[in-house]
Amino acid sequence: MSLFTLTTQVLRDPDAVASSAASAALGRLAPPLLALAVGGAALFGLAAGAGNGPLQATYAAIKMPVLFLLPPLVVLPLVHAFAEACGASVPWSRLSIATLAGLARSGLLAAAAAPVLWLPLSLDTDYHLAVLLFVASFMTVLLPALSTVARAVPRGGTLRPMALVGTALTLGLLIAQTGWVLRPFVARPTVAPTFLRAVEGDVFSALGATTRSATGDYDDAWAPESAGVWRERRSE
Repeated sequence: MSLFTLTTQVLRDPDAVASSAASAALGRLAPPLLALAVGGAALFGLAAGAGNGPLQATYAAIKMPVLFLLPPLVVLPLVHAFAEACGASVPWSRLSIATLAGLARSGLLAAAAAPVLWLPLSLDTDYHLAVLLFVASFMTVLLPALSTVARAVPRGGTLRPMALVGTALTLGLLIAQTGWVLRPFVARPTVAPTFLRAVEGDVFSALGATTRSATGDYDDAWAPESAGVWRERRSE
């Protein structure tokens, strides 16, 4: 199967790709599916970091595939364990190829969304609004991957919904904290390009402060006593 044909099939019917559950199919399809996911994620990272110059864009393009691929692949054994425990057994090969097909589709959608993300970030958008836009865009393009994996889990078993909810919550937490460790993707225009920042606090306290700042509330937006991150004050 050519890369173009595979790309078309991933976009039109990722479930058909996921149904190729034989080990031979997994070995044959895994490299091109990974290439589609990594390439799309890198383009999305370029768009996210472009507002702070080419160096920050390059840094974000390097880190974005890690954020895209690492959490879903790490949580894959947990998906299998949840499904088995809840009476919805799924073969490893099918689950693996469904995950890769879903990530490839999300990568293609991320590449398509990259110009949409880049445009507002290139127009001197408020930093906090830019961060929220990035987070919302990232989660939106990742949803097709999650739905593809969910459909790969066989129907049946009274606890199947519990398995899917538990997997989604675990994956969400892992993605959020991985993104926090790998930050910045969207950098402040006044800050020099940075590959990684020191780990301070956690992603949830930071997102809460960012949301308040995006609405104009800068008072104690970043308080080290409560959030574990640096305090920032609105310039007078």
